[in-house]
Amino acid sequence: MNTGAEVLNWIDALPADIRAAVLGQMQSLRVPARFMLMERYAPVRGLYRIVKGKVRLFSLATDGRELLYKVYGPSENFGDLAAIDGKPYPVSAESLTECELLFLSRKKLIELREAHPQMETVLLDYFVRVARSSLLFIEEISIFPLAARIASRLSFMASSAEAKGETVTELKVAQKDIAIMVGASRQAVNKVLAEFQSLGLIQTHYGALRILDRDGLLLQSRRFMHPPAEDAAAPA
Repeated sequence: MNTGAEVLNWIDALPADIRAAVLGQMQSLRVPARFMLMERYAPVRGLYRIVKGKVRLFSLATDGRELLYKVYGPSENFGDLAAIDGKPYPVSAESLTECELLFLSRKKLIELREAHPQMETVLLDYFVRVARSSLLFIEEISIFPLAARIASRLSFMASSAEAKGETVTELKVAQKDIAIMVGASRQAVNKVLAEFQSLGLIQTHYGALRILDRDGLLLQSRRFMHPPAEDAAAPA
């Protein structure tokens, strides 16, 4: 199953010489925790790469409701889509911790793409992976029942941690943040997490969560997906 949780980093997929050229044009930045790096609908400035720290990408509705898309960590990029197409940022980004970042302006990105046409193939692959990840997210938030949404989010976070070489079983996530991720009340999320704990799937701690049965947790979301038909005819 494709969890959509791979590290979406097109820079490291570039040939070594082009990657060095891109990194050579990036500026180093240090920001404190709770620093707003991007605001939704704001004019694009460029894209960011995380060297150290964590950044959350989110949307905030006019009534105060919040949707948390993902927490990004070292070696991940954000702001790419706007930097590529030149349109306003589609989401907001805020540092969760003190962060070391690299910044590439849209102007520099355009110049690099003109100088290195080979970048286009890597960027196309990046767009495809983003599209797949977005489709999975839309499916989850639209049609999954709450328990499946929570199981899918936790599985997604574990896969993301694994892709970044982090501890998979220990997730530093508060229950209130899980509630924001799945669009539910904290009370409803607490009830589901208690059920998962009684099933031996997880163990909750203050501000953290331990996954005890990763396969069992994944099954909680997989059972709401339709498996591909075994006898489906291949396209001509």
